[in-house]
Parts: sequence; structure tokens; C-alpha cells
Amino acid sequence: MKICIFGADGRTGVEVVRYAKKCGFEVTAFVFNDNSNNYFPDGVLITKGNVMDFNSVLDAIKNTDAVISVLGHIKGSDPLMQTKGITNIVHAMKEVGINRILSLTGTGARIDGDKPSMIDRFLNKIIKVIDPERINDGILHMKVLQDSQLDFTIVRVLKLSKSDKDFKDYKLTDNGPAELQTSRKKVARVLVDLINDKNYIHKFPIISG
Repeated sequence: MKICIFGADGRTGVEVVRYAKKCGFEVTAFVFNDNSNNYFPDGVLITKGNVMDFNSVLDAIKNTDAVISVLGHIKGSDPLMQTKGITNIVHAMKEVGINRILSLTGTGARIDGDKPSMIDRFLNKIIKVIDPERINDGILHMKVLQDSQLDFTIVRVLKLSKSDKDFKDYKLTDNGPAELQTSRKKVARVLVDLINDKNYIHKFPIISG
């Protein structure tokens, strides 16, 4: 199975690429920065481009079977980078006939029935004050996927940790509460494991403690 990973040169994206390759997938890593090949194992196809450019996205996903997005904001990026990027990805997927997509976002993107912990509420309240565009972008990108009619899964986390520990087990819930810190290796495992899991299509699982 061939997958294209957007945001592959970010700290989370690198872990997704590595785990996907370890699991035997054929991987296309869509990267923004030069010299990204230093991060990836042998056999990964690296495509450099900007997710804001539709043609770059379209070229990257041709001849693939599924998409994973771990797009994240960097200094100077468009406030709606995630939403605009996922819009291009969705349109490109429809053009070439790909249906399966998984995307990562924060728990600030709520759905009905969510049960955020007190610290989740507190941390997201702070983010709304200091960086409201990030939460808004996550919410809007989620709406794009909901309206897309694609087989989407949106994985939500509260806070990514710098831990390098590899977790073989994890717990997913529909509405939380989210675990306080989630390692990027665990996120990678969840996203890749769910590619072929039909139980999570059109769902918004939270990585819980």
C-alpha cells in the first residue's frame, strides 16, 4: 500500500514516516524544507513542495492509496495553513480517486459529547488567548474533512511531548478525556495503525491516558 504523508519533515511527521516505512508501506514524504532526506530511512520517496500549491499536492499523491496529514504551523505560516492545505489535499484526492485520509489536530477542535479534563479546558483557554488562530484553523480544517465525503479519520491530541519513548499500546476514546502529553512516536503509531481500520472512518478519536 502506498501512502503520502504531508508535513513529513516536522517533528511528528518524521516519526510517522519512520513508523509507516517500518510497517512495510511505500511512503511518499511531502516536505517543505531542503535537506529533509537526512531524517528518513532508505526507500522513502521525498517530494518537496508547498501544501498551499494545489499542483504540488496533486503531483505528490498520484499513484498513492491513502494520505496522512500532520501539517503544523511554523513561524510566518498562513493563519489558515492547515485549512487551506487540507482543502488542496481533499480536492487533489477527489481528482485522482483516493478516499482514505487521516489528519492530526488538537483537542481544541471539539465535537458534541467531548469530555475534556480541567487541564484540557485550561490549556486550550490559554491557547485561545495567545494563539487563537491555531485553534480556529484546526476547527475549520475539521469542517473541510467533514464536508469532503472522503473516508476521513481525525486524530486529536492535547499536547505533544518531547519524549522519545516508543509506546506499543495506546488508548483511543471518542470523546476523551485526552492524556496530558502524548509522544510523537505514539501519534505516529496511531495514525499508521488506523489507515486500514474501518472502525474509525468518519470519527474523531482522542488519544487518552
